[in-house]
Amino acid sequence: MRRATRFLPVFVLALGLGAAAPAGASIIIALDLPTMVAQADHVAVVDVVSVKSAWDERILTTIDLAVVETWKGPAAPASHFTLVQPGGTVGDTEMVVHGMTRFTMGERAVVFLRGRPQAAGVVGMAQGKRAVLREASTGRVLVQSPDKAGAMFVPGKGSSGSAPVFETRARPIEDLRAEIRALAVGQNKKGN
Repeated sequence: MRRATRFLPVFVLALGLGAAAPAGASIIIALDLPTMVAQADHVAVVDVVSVKSAWDERILTTIDLAVVETWKGPAAPASHFTLVQPGGTVGDTEMVVHGMTRFTMGERAVVFLRGRPQAAGVVGMAQGKRAVLREASTGRVLVQSPDKAGAMFVPGKGSSGSAPVFETRARPIEDLRAEIRALAVGQNKKGN
């Protein structure tokens, strides 16, 4: 009986400390580019026009995206997509969803979206948004690798052991555009 009494406070303390620790990350299946393109209804270069967070039983963020260039799908330049996703900041309260991409007003990005323009969703969570930046030294426009957004990415079914789980290199925009358009055309031919 004496042993159990000594163990109980240590066990309760350990249990209490474990319960107080925040969740570390989401585990997400990594998607290769052909899968991303296949799952997306729209792949486009967009400008983030607005980002607004509000309470609705939890914090939701509404993002307005203006299309600059379409690589897959029917969206025309100057058309808009509206995304609503969990997470964001309202006042001094922030809700973080690990693995969910964040948008910043004024940024340009390549996005992989599914659904209608009025209620679209990002494919692959953080994998479905890649920042577009101009390289200061060369002036080249590069598409950055996706931000992991606090998530851990694991290989999906059919992944090769030698391929990286998560793409980590920036690419010239013209190279990514050509690859995505070729994938979209190839997938359309298989579907017909």
